Amino acid sequence: MYRFRLIAQVKYGHFKEYLELSNKVNALCRERGWTEFTVLIPVVGVANEVIAEADYPDLATFQKWGEAFQTDAEAMNLNRSFADHTVQGSARSELLETIPDDLA
Repeated sequence: MYRFRLIAQVKYGHFKEYLELSNKVNALCRERGWTEFTVLIPVVGVANEVIAEADYPDLATFQKWGEAFQTDAEAMNLNRSFADHTVQGSARSELLETIPDDLA
């Protein structure tokens, strides 16, 4: 299993707009049959940080989703809109893989 994680700090006063945009992205993902994101906030830590996670069964599925998302004009326009609400330089992504049960 692969977990894709996006982490960003939201500008002060922009949290509502950021979450509304996240909901629009999830609605588009639902409409397109793509994996939706779970949006989380830390209980403690960096102020106004948002974490969005999505799970994929394998790397090929993650890559297929990425290609579909990046070539979809509506998806990319929504994605670019996050810049208006994100602290510049704070956004990062991670791709995590579960450890195999049969590790040698």
